[in-house]
Amino acid sequence: LQRKEHMFSEAELARYDGTDPSLPIYVAINGEVFDVTDGREFYGPGGGYHFFAGRDAARAYVTGCFKTHLTHDLRGLTNPQLEQLKGWVSFYHDSPKYFYVGRVVHAPISANAPIPEDCNDAAKQKP
Repeated sequence: LQRKEHMFSEAELARYDGTDPSLPIYVAINGEVFDVTDGREFYGPGGGYHFFAGRDAARAYVTGCFKTHLTHDLRGLTNPQLEQLKGWVSFYHDSPKYFYVGRVVHAPISANAPIPEDCNDAAKQKP
C-alpha cells in the first residue's frame, strides 16, 4: 500500500515537533520528510535528537553544529559533506522504524543571504 506524498510548508512541518503527543513526529532532511514517531524517545521532547524534529536541519546532520546549523541551507558544504548527507537520507529511507511521508517546500534562500559560518567547536553544540 503506497501513501500519497504530502507537501508540507515549513510552518506545517513545525507542528510535528513532538510537543503535541497526539501528533506524529516528523523530521526533514534535504527536503524529504520522515515519520520518526517510533523513535519518540530520541526525537521527542527531552530526547537527544529533539532539535531535528519539526524542521529540515540537513546542514546540522553533516556539520555537527546542532545550535547554529539547524537549517536546510546547504550552500558552502564540501562534496564529502554532501555525500555524507546522502547517507543520512538513505538511513531514513532504509530504516524499518521510520518512513517517508512527503516533502517540505522551503522559501528560496536569497543569493545575498550569508552562508552559515562553521561553528568553532561542534562538540560544544551537542545537547
